[in-house]
Amino acid sequence: MRSGCYHYPMNPTLLNRHRVDVRASRGPLRHVGIRIERATLGLILAVLLMACSPEFDWREVRADDASFVALLPAKPASMTRRIELDGLSLDMTMHGSKVRDTAYTVGVIKLPDASEATQSKALAAMQAAMVRNISGTLRVDRPVSITRVDAAGARVDAVPGKEIEAVGRMGDRDARLLARFVSVDARAWQVVVLGPDTDREQAEQFLESVRLIRP
Repeated sequence: MRSGCYHYPMNPTLLNRHRVDVRASRGPLRHVGIRIERATLGLILAVLLMACSPEFDWREVRADDASFVALLPAKPASMTRRIELDGLSLDMTMHGSKVRDTAYTVGVIKLPDASEATQSKALAAMQAAMVRNISGTLRVDRPVSITRVDAAGARVDAVPGKEIEAVGRMGDRDARLLARFVSVDARAWQVVVLGPDTDREQAEQFLESVRLIRP
């Protein structure tokens, strides 16, 4: 992987040039117990301290260990920490990058089991934590379909997920949160765009780009 930040016009050819395995860009892993109110936001901020912030420089990121593929708008960074999720002590791995002051991240949790009850509990806690992090007001809460692909990238099917939008504050600045949440088997994902002045077109491109890889 090339180091530093580069800016190119967005086109499919360049996406192939920027295909990244996030395992190669992983920073030091730290496992720290954190309260749910600060867990995911703290992890997002920690990841972004390692990430550069150019203008939009989209590249495909494939994380085999986390079973997803996505487009990120800058060179990615990743980190794993232990979080307390509504009584569940779990490792969350966060992959993300930033452009200006907006974070684009995918967080993945391995659940203790694949039961519907565990999935629902984890997803509800992840959503509540993200909204609470910005003392937010929920504006949108709707079902969405998340595409699944095979190892070669061919579409296999789609699984149900949820998309939310919330507005609130981060310190002394307004904040807008757009996020998707989905769980399949014993994994749960959160796909988050968070910033003071979120570009909706770029946010939607990122959210729509996230595809789960079926084992």
